[in-house]
Amino acid sequence: MTQVLSPIACLKQWLLAEKEAGAANPQHAVLSTVASVPHPVPHSRVVAVREIMEDGLLFFTQRGTRKVNELMINPNAVLTFWFELHQRQISLEGEAHPLSAEENAWYWQNNAHEAQLRFSSYAPTSGQPIPSKDVLEQKRERLTMELKDKTIPLSPLYCGFRLIPLTVYCYSYRTDELSDVSRFSFSGGAWIHQLLSP
Repeated sequence: MTQVLSPIACLKQWLLAEKEAGAANPQHAVLSTVASVPHPVPHSRVVAVREIMEDGLLFFTQRGTRKVNELMINPNAVLTFWFELHQRQISLEGEAHPLSAEENAWYWQNNAHEAQLRFSSYAPTSGQPIPSKDVLEQKRERLTMELKDKTIPLSPLYCGFRLIPLTVYCYSYRTDELSDVSRFSFSGGAWIHQLLSP
């Protein structure tokens, strides 16, 4: 058991390699959450990871969704990246905490205008039944006309989370099935690395 550099550096390196190999969205990851009792059923969905830093990984969503409700009850979560082109996977287990109002405002202001319009179109009804997708398309068209060349105010539904990893698993799959598996555990202010049998 030895002390090694942060697995975040490994994640960034693998993500860059995947992007350079032609992957369209290597920064997308599967977020898994689970509510506490009485219904502790895991729930997973793909999210776009906005930033990857030593102090955590940022992703954004909208208030009122299942993932937000579950994270507010139970902050324990997992982000899993699958790099298909290199047959690699990284799973980061940790706690996801909401960003401050100031942070949300800063990231909203630095979002592309089209992304702000898209969010404003679907966020109020996210996760709710709708008669057809036309409802959302019509709303986006209306907002596009109303807010063309205008600053779009911060949506009250816009919110970000920072996942602070505590345990990270890195997998490199091999055709001979003798895959490389590493576990990184954060302890005493440093990452501890262990090589695991696949």
